[in-house]
This record gives sequence, C-alpha cells and structure tokens, in this order.
Amino acid sequence: MATDTEIGRVVAVDTAQVSIELNRDLKGMSRSTYEGPQEVGRINSYVIIPVGARRLVAMVTRVVLVEEVEMKADRTMVALPAARRLMKATLIGTIDGDTFRQGVSLFPVLDSPVHLAGRADLDAIFGPIEQTAGSAPSPDAPGFCIPIGESAVVQGRPIRIDPDAFFGKHAAILGSTGSGKSCTIASLIQSIREQPAVKRTTCVILDTNGEYRTAFQRQKDDGSWEEAAARHTLYIPSDPRMASERLVIPYWFMNAEDFVRLFQASKGVQRPVLLEALRLARNDTGGAPPLAVLREELVLELNRIWSLSGKDEKTSKDVRDLADGLKRRIGQDDLTAAWAEAESKYGLTKADVDSALDKVSNTAANHIDNKTYPKVLPADARKAIRDALDPIYEKLTGAQLGESADSTGRSADAPSYFDKLKFRSRHIEQVLRREESGGARARDFSGTMLLRIDRLLADTRFDFMFGPVGGTLPNPAHALATFLRDTLGIGAGSGVSLSSERDVPNGQLPFYDRQRQKEAAADVVILDLSLLAAEVLENVTALIGRLILEFLQRLGEQGGEGARGSLPVVLVLEEAQNYIQQPRFTEEESIARVVFERIAREGRKYGLSLLVASQRPSELSKTVLSQCNSFIVHRLQNPEDLKYFKEIVPGIYGPMLDQIPALAPQTALVLGECVPAPALVRIREARPVPRSRDPKFYRYWVGDSAPTTDVEAICKQWESADEPKAQEAGG
Repeated sequence: MATDTEIGRVVAVDTAQVSIELNRDLKGMSRSTYEGPQEVGRINSYVIIPVGARRLVAMVTRVVLVEEVEMKADRTMVALPAARRLMKATLIGTIDGDTFRQGVSLFPVLDSPVHLAGRADLDAIFGPIEQTAGSAPSPDAPGFCIPIGESAVVQGRPIRIDPDAFFGKHAAILGSTGSGKSCTIASLIQSIREQPAVKRTTCVILDTNGEYRTAFQRQKDDGSWEEAAARHTLYIPSDPRMASERLVIPYWFMNAEDFVRLFQASKGVQRPVLLEALRLARNDTGGAPPLAVLREELVLELNRIWSLSGKDEKTSKDVRDLADGLKRRIGQDDLTAAWAEAESKYGLTKADVDSALDKVSNTAANHIDNKTYPKVLPADARKAIRDALDPIYEKLTGAQLGESADSTGRSADAPSYFDKLKFRSRHIEQVLRREESGGARARDFSGTMLLRIDRLLADTRFDFMFGPVGGTLPNPAHALATFLRDTLGIGAGSGVSLSSERDVPNGQLPFYDRQRQKEAAADVVILDLSLLAAEVLENVTALIGRLILEFLQRLGEQGGEGARGSLPVVLVLEEAQNYIQQPRFTEEESIARVVFERIAREGRKYGLSLLVASQRPSELSKTVLSQCNSFIVHRLQNPEDLKYFKEIVPGIYGPMLDQIPALAPQTALVLGECVPAPALVRIREARPVPRSRDPKFYRYWVGDSAPTTDVEAICKQWESADEPKAQEAGG
C-alpha cells in the first residue's frame, strides 16, 4: 500500500546508481506529507529505498522527462505520447535501525518502492538537528560533532563533521579564486574553538597571502590588535619592519638537503663540496681540540689517498699530490700542540706520518713518465701504499683502510649552530683546497654555487634566515626548542634556563623573546609568509613542515609509552599549489613537495594532519591530494582541475561532481569520511572574516575622491633605499 512519502519505483539498478520512475499520479514536483510539503526530484536531495529490514539511502543526481509512444497490440492505432519522469540517484549508504553507515552491501530489486527521506531518516544520517549539552561528544569517539554549515537542500538541517576523521586522515579544501576557500578554513577553525568542550587546539597556518589575522584578531582604533574571541592567537609576520614580532628561522635549522636545494648545488662536484663543508662547519664550534682536528684530517685524507690509488684511471700524479699536500697541512703551526697529544694517546709521531707519506709520494712518482704523464697504479704499488698507511690508520681508528671507522662529530644534517661567515670563508675553501690538491677542478665546477651563496648571504631580503649582512645570528640555549614551542603555540616551558638579554638582545630572535617573556599557549599560530621572497617560499614552507614532523616523530620515539600522537597538530597549507606542485618534467625537483608528500604518507601516525587549500588542484602533487580522505569542494571551473579532481576521488561520486562548476559562493560539496553522507552545504559564515574580500571596482570608480596612495614610501622601502626601521605594529 502506497504511503504519502512514496514517490516512485525502481526501474533499473546499476552497481552504484538506480533509475527511478516517478508515480504518474504525482502532480507537479512536490508531495504533501504529514511532515509538510516536500520537493520531489531536487538535485542533491535524498531518497529512501526499503530493502527488507534495511533502508538504502540514495542521492538524486539527475531528473529527466521521457516521452514514449504507446502502440496497440494490433498495431493499427497509436495513442497520444505518454510522459515518463525518470530520476537517477547514487546509492550512498544504508540505514539499519537508527544507524547509518556509508556504502552498500545489498541492492534494491526492480519495482522496489522509493520514498522521500523523512525527518527520522535525516536524523539517522546526519544526527538530530539540535545537540543538547547533555550529549557532549566522547573524547575517544566524538562522532559528527563540529558544525560546518547547513544543508543547501534540506532547510534547517545542520551538517557536522567528525574531527578525528577530517583531520586524522588529511583533508583538502578546493575551489577557484573567490569561491570562499579562505572563509571556509576560518569558519571551520572558529567552529572548533566555539565548542564548549574544546579547551585547546594546535593549529599552524602557513598564510601565503596575509589573509587570516583578521579572522581571529581585530584591529583597534589605535592600530593595535586584540583577540576576536576568548582564545589566544599568535600572529607572526614576515614584514621586516615589524622587528620585534617578525618571522625568523635560523639557517642552521636547515638540514643538508635544504641547503642543497637553497644553494642549488648540482650533482657531481658541487653537492659533495657543500655537504662536506656543512659537516666541517657544524663541527667547528670554535673550541674543538687540536687533536680532534688532526685526527679528522688524517682519517679523511688517508681514506682519500687509498680510494684514489685504486681508481682505474691515470691517477698516480693525483695520489702523489694528495700525499704531499697532506704532509704540508699537518705540519702547520696550529697543529703543533696536537702532535704531543697524538703521541701519548695513539702512539703516533709526526715523523712516523711524514715517513709514511713520503713512501706513498715516492711510490706514486715512480709511475709518472717524465714527471708529467701519470699511469694507473699497479697492484704492487697499491700494496706498498697500503703497507705504508695501514699502521697509521689502525692506530687512529682501530680499523684497516677500507673498513668503516668510528664516526666522530655531527653530521651535515644536525640542526646545530655554525658561523655562516666561517662556513663561506673557511670551510668551503678548505674543501675546495682538498679537492684541488688531488687534481680536481672543484673551484671551477663550483663557481655557480659559490656565486649563489654569496648573493644570498648579502641580500637583506634573507635576513630573516641568515641574519644581518656581514654579521650572524646569535646562538642561544635551546634555540630549536624555543622555535618549535613558538611555532606550535604550546607556550613557554617551565624550569628551562634560557639565554639572557645580554647574550641574545631583544629583537634579534623574536621567537626567543616571546618564550623568554613566557608567551601564553596559542590555539592558532598564523605564519604570515606573504612578504617573503618568492624564491625561498618553497624552502621555508618545507623547513617548517619538516621540523614539525621530525619533532613529532622524536616525541613518539623518545616520549615514552603513549607519547606517539599525543600532540596532534593541524598544518594548514594555504595556496598549496605555489610550493607543492606536481612536476611536469621528471627532472624537476622540489624540496617542499618531497617534505609534504612524506607528511601526507607518514604524518598521520605521529599526529600531524594536513589541511590543503588550493585553487588549482591540477597543479598540486598527486601524492598529497590522493592521501586526503575528506574534501570540501567549492566552485571549480577549469576543465583540467575538474578532470584531475575526478581522478582523485572515488568513482561513485562521479555524477555528483558535474555540478561543481555551477556552485554558488559559500556553497560546497562535502565528500569523504568526515561526513556521514555526501552533502551540498551552505558553509557557515566566518565571523570575523579573513582579509580576502573581492575588490570593489565600481565603488572606486564612483567615489567622490580618489584614495591617497603613498607610492614613494612604498617604493622606497621596496627598493631598500633605506634600512628597514623597527616598527611596533601593536597587538
């Protein structure tokens, strides 16, 4: 017996879609039910198909009118055309009792009745309209508890997301410029902070457009800033004029790969030179004992001589030059004191080493015709070289040539302080001299890298990383720890002894100043990267992402039982296509793409979640986007972006995605594990809003007077005609 909610019958069943013929007695496209009048066949609305004790839920994706001609059996008469109204719907889930779950394990049969979704059905899918205070979410299983907006189809029906599903498995917010991405991100974070049960969050926003401060703080009449809600937000600008607050990331936090990409060291000669110079710089603390310097020099060079002697090339001259060069270096005055210690600790004298190096040099020289034409060293010559060097190497390392010796000192990756000026003037030069002593033209091949290093160190735009030109940044106690506390907004540590203002003056490292002043914990940290030089944006975003990931990894390994994932962090990547691009050519390399693809694959295990925002998904890394399990999709109009996005999401959503180019502003299609069912959502308004409003051209055109623009002042600062002056921005 038909009910007042029945609207039609199933006439075709596909693996994911059903075709429904609407009842002929259905007048118009609405049905009066005991819950009131309801629209029939509205795109994105829900219908119910009973199958036994369960109810299948389907989402309407197409409505069509088909006219058919009826022919009598004797084929002598033709009746007037009869219209059939057909509806296509995608199966999205099953209601079993009062419980809804995504996916279907059974399918309707032909002629199954189709009903409008009633309030009880929608309550089962999306939860009750009102959530009472007595039904506070469970900390371990919060469910769908964070409101993001209201259904654009069912009036008054709130749509909520599951925060563990949304953030725990990465999410993406996509849409063309002006479609509302920034407001969606701001509204989402605001909604989380407004929940009575939420006491803290750890959210870091990489703000490449300088939009988000106004969403969490408001500017007062005197120019200072105050919190827009009862939560603390930390805003870190990249404007060099805001000296006491600006973003500073000390260069020594970078690892070897960061330096390779920043200095564009090519493979072959430049990369090994740079890595060895970094290793030397990180181990040159200014107080290294002479014996350690001597031992390191000998171990390194003896290995080089032995390795070079076995090359299948004309290397006899290079071996001789290496041996003679090492003999000269270990005879320098600054190592005189080390020899006395070497004799007492290793039983090794300078005369022993000189004698061995003379034997190596003479052996190699015997295989150089007319003192100019080198030959390959034969086996007996190699044995003589080994017999000369092995006793020395064994005394220093306890191993024989060719075997691994105990490693001393820091690696090139350690985030330990080194002096940038010594790095350029001493350590790089030291490595170049070593290479040249073996006959290599290292300096010629490293020319482009050296020019780039010199340019970056002399460019005031990079003061935030390398410190003042001609000077260097201070090396305070707990520098890395204070930077991470500041960046993650977790507040100052108790009982931690930090360097005084005499050793680290205020204004040189603003993140250190904030921790020294016991900065309170912040729910949201906004890193405004809008004024950074474009050529280092990729390096900076990669460095921040890597430091957070590696810190959380170490927390999980060293923090004891239950420490892994105990500090969940949300990392918002605004305009992500600017630094996580999908390579179009195989030779393209991107340090940011490598880092964020690693976070996309591994970050979830350690509590690091990505919220990726982009207006050009076709330019985004496929690895990053494919790891996102939840999507909030605003209007996308570029055919490449639409095609790319359809390839990323499950095929079942295909019919729903055809509407994306026509979505209205502030409206989005929400898909994935974060919502109980796919939904077209009118996103809740952000209050206050980010600074991303569309420009008002007509207001400018019709205004009585043109706004005053100080072009000269802006250009003067842009040209760096004067030194940026410290300027307090307030707040």
